[in-house]
Amino acid sequence: MLATTAGWVGEVEVVEVEFDPRAVSYETLLAHAIDRDCAVRVFTRSDEHQALASAAVAERAVRTEDPIRVVEDQKYYLSRTPLRYVPMTATQATRINADVKDAERWLSPRQWALRNAANLDRRGRPVLIDVPLTEAWAAAQGR
Repeated sequence: MLATTAGWVGEVEVVEVEFDPRAVSYETLLAHAIDRDCAVRVFTRSDEHQALASAAVAERAVRTEDPIRVVEDQKYYLSRTPLRYVPMTATQATRINADVKDAERWLSPRQWALRNAANLDRRGRPVLIDVPLTEAWAAAQGR
């Protein structure tokens, strides 16, 4: 996956996925979306993708050229977690925003330590609120 764009097509919330077909096939991407219950409706832009989507999700596949009304906050899900305090590349942020539960896969060990420190108070106990980046960074560094 190269990038995602969150938005709306008509009244339906969508995520447009830009991908490199040399790295991952459309069929694989579609299967992954179906496995994760992310394919409630599949909007396609080509006849080839429409045929594949129709075979996989039947009438939930919709061929359209309608543009996506882009959501202003593209990192909505990421911004509502302690991960928002973790410095990361745009690619990491895109991948994590697409599946926040799989964040550890895309972060380095040091970034993951920082994410975990953002959930601890000054005594190292878990807390339900977030802490500022400077405090989390200090905790991740063992200060």
